[in-house]
Amino acid sequence: MTDQTTSTPYGLLDTEALQEAEQSFDTRVLLRMVEELDRFTIPARQEDGLRDQLLSLHAMAHSVINGARLSAPAGESLPELAEVVLDEVQETIAVLQRWIQPLQTLQALAARD
Repeated sequence: MTDQTTSTPYGLLDTEALQEAEQSFDTRVLLRMVEELDRFTIPARQEDGLRDQLLSLHAMAHSVINGARLSAPAGESLPELAEVVLDEVQETIAVLQRWIQPLQTLQALAARD
């Protein structure tokens, strides 16, 4: 261990990055990530959630593109359902992108060789 590293129960960390994090990093951001994760994963698995929408979209595309038998009643159009799914995926991506900076801050705590 050198002046550049600090020993913690979770490994050697870069001392300078640790001091910076101690001054500016709000660990509650990680709890907010958990809440956000629940906000899109729990509904995604519920009836008519993203999972079901993707399965319906597959059935539609499989029928239209591959000539498979209709396996679900016609209702929403394929492009309309694709738009709904795309909107939900883009919202999820936006949430996940906000997670990058705080996670990079923690990654930057790695001790330098």
